[in-house]
Amino acid sequence: MHLLAANGTLRTILVLLIIWLLLRMWARSQRPSGPASPRSGWAPPQQRPKGEVRIERIEDTAPHRPPAHAEDADFEEIK
Repeated sequence: MHLLAANGTLRTILVLLIIWLLLRMWARSQRPSGPASPRSGWAPPQQRPKGEVRIERIEDTAPHRPPAHAEDADFEEIK
């Protein structure tokens, strides 16, 4: 009886996987292709020639630290 449940579960997972792959292929085919549209929307297309290196200075990259004169406010003496 448990073997029949395992077969049904595996068959359901396989069917869902196939449906997901088909939907993914269909969505990729609907996406426009070419130089005007990048393959992924994560980064804008680069406007500089291949091999050019750009160094960008990012301000305030150090982690914020509390001031040196801070005191522990949670200390309470119990008698």
